Amino acid sequence: MIKKIKYLLSFSPYGLYELFRDKKRAQKSIKNQKTIIDNYVKNHDVRKLQIGTGSNILKGWLNTDLNDSNEIAYLDAGAKFPLESDSFDYVYSEHLFEHLKVEQQVNMLQESYRILKKGGVMRIATPTLDFLFKLYNNPEKPESKDYVEYYINHFPQFKKVNELVIDKDEHYNYVINNFFKAWGHQVIHNFSSISKLALQCNYTQVKQTKVGESDIACFQNIEKHGTIIPERINEFETMVVEIIK
Repeated sequence: MIKKIKYLLSFSPYGLYELFRDKKRAQKSIKNQKTIIDNYVKNHDVRKLQIGTGSNILKGWLNTDLNDSNEIAYLDAGAKFPLESDSFDYVYSEHLFEHLKVEQQVNMLQESYRILKKGGVMRIATPTLDFLFKLYNNPEKPESKDYVEYYINHFPQFKKVNELVIDKDEHYNYVINNFFKAWGHQVIHNFSSISKLALQCNYTQVKQTKVGESDIACFQNIEKHGTIIPERINEFETMVVEIIK
């Protein structure tokens, strides 16, 4: 058992994603997938899909994740969705997109487009490249210092930085470096790059909004990443886009 734990801990979060996706547990999860999906579709006229649920189970949504349960259907964002075309009104995903390789991101956009009804909307909350450049270009600003101090003081990977890098004014460099490689991050977008990726997948419009804000009722106050890290930190790093079919 100890050897197995050490083996799993040797993987990055994305490595675990790859490992989990290809193992027998994923095959077993698919057996329960149809039941959960069929029950949801049968009982909901307005259909809403959440991709990468984690612990944020949303009432009235088809909650999906690689790590499934009785309430969460197995779904791989990088593969074909087991859902009918033109059958959903909304798709939502928070802090998952950045963990996917570019081919998986494109698949997620294409498959979401396929299952959305005409005029349906996909909402993605993801870290933006812009905040990293804000840190780089303006490390002296109060909001930048606050962000850097939070990560330096709350995450174990920065323990040695705190011990060995005496000049705290340079800590922002280490936070930026860490963000690109930590937590299994694969591709981090700005608004321009994610918009063009969506448009090439045939969506008609992409607009940017703020965390928790939307003209669409079911998207209002939907983000929950601010309960894992402080909301001010989440708002500083997160970009939210709504993509219309």
